[in-house]
Amino acid sequence: MSLDVVILAAGKGKRMLSKRPKVMHAVMGRPMIGHVVARARELNPGQVIVVTGHEKEAVEEYLKGKGTVFAVQEEQKGTAHALLTAEPFFSGGDILVLYGDVPLIEARTIEAFIEFFRKSQGIAFMTTEVEDPEGYGRMLMKGEEIEDIVEDVETTAEQKKIREINTGICMIRKDFLGLVKSVKADNRKGEYYLTDIVKVARKEAIIVKGYHHGVAQEVLGINTRRDLLEANLNMAARILDRHMQNGVTLVDTNVYIEDGVIIGKDTVILPGCSLSGATVIGEDVIMGPNVVIKDSVVGDGSVIEPFSSLDGVTMEQGVKVGPFARLRPQTVLKRGVKIGNFVEVKKSIIGEGTKASHLTYLGDAEIGSGVNVGAGTITCNYDGRKKHKTVIEDGVFVGSNTEIVAPVKIGKNAVIGAGTTVTLDVPEDALAVSRVKQKHVEGYGRRKK
Repeated sequence: MSLDVVILAAGKGKRMLSKRPKVMHAVMGRPMIGHVVARARELNPGQVIVVTGHEKEAVEEYLKGKGTVFAVQEEQKGTAHALLTAEPFFSGGDILVLYGDVPLIEARTIEAFIEFFRKSQGIAFMTTEVEDPEGYGRMLMKGEEIEDIVEDVETTAEQKKIREINTGICMIRKDFLGLVKSVKADNRKGEYYLTDIVKVARKEAIIVKGYHHGVAQEVLGINTRRDLLEANLNMAARILDRHMQNGVTLVDTNVYIEDGVIIGKDTVILPGCSLSGATVIGEDVIMGPNVVIKDSVVGDGSVIEPFSSLDGVTMEQGVKVGPFARLRPQTVLKRGVKIGNFVEVKKSIIGEGTKASHLTYLGDAEIGSGVNVGAGTITCNYDGRKKHKTVIEDGVFVGSNTEIVAPVKIGKNAVIGAGTTVTLDVPEDALAVSRVKQKHVEGYGRRKK
């Protein structure tokens, strides 16, 4: 069955009390609209059409390149009007209507609804039951048949007691689009409600079916900051369950793992960790507690100790980091590297087996394999106007409290004496020492007292 998906995302979302469009608020690291588009793309539709309006530039910029086209609803005149703005982009399939503020909807739920629609006469709505139906359209039903959908502002006192409500999600056969065009704006708000297609269809002797979904939280829109919090908690639980089912060990739920993060089996994540962005964690990794990783790749068998921060880092296998290490963008750590406590690395390539165990800054550096970087070493990469590169070749031993003033190159197997300030290139196998000669002043201590 060919299919077009229309995602309604034109509303302002006044109750969010935000300068941003509602659908751009994130649920576990991804804007709401991103979750819905991802579910829509899984259906392999002819088109995914996003109806934008309020702050459309932000929504369209985010979705650029994500397989969508945009229909602009300049004036928000209701859901039927929004659907019709998408008509020029239809590819000729049946029409599934989703909402950009329903990020928790799962693919299996949509697939079950589509299967239900196939058995209908051509129009179906998804319904659910809630404890407090205020604000929602009420379903007047006879079995699976929908007799009417009454918007909240139009309900009678008796109808307000109905707890079966309209989620808004619906599906319409392609040749029934004319029924949408027959919807009138004869209501208190003066809007074209898509739900009024029920009245139009009944006049044509077409039965509209209702598909009940039992988990209301999954299929209802986010309207307030409280809703947003609950959606994040719900999505977080799903993500943790998915990783555990894939062989990841979590010893506490007090971790933050964004949707899209990949984690290999037998990795252990301790409490307080945060994994976000395009992060990929290999197998048999141990991290935490309180490790923050963003947009990074961590190789198999690595250990990331407490209170370390990684942003834009690539680590090969068997690397050890931390505790209290800070690794900044464009850092590459080769196999078996050790970056210890209070070490900061930025835009540097660190070769296999190299160690910088404590109290060090390595910026804009290319460091070979088997290098030992002593405590207190600094690459002085910034001259006040631009950054310069430091090159340290294989097998170098850098003594403690060393300043390496870039641009400079230290040759293979060279030794840098503790306390040295390196300002010139160092030849291979050479010892570089630039200390001031030690002297003694006899009797100074007694005079001072």
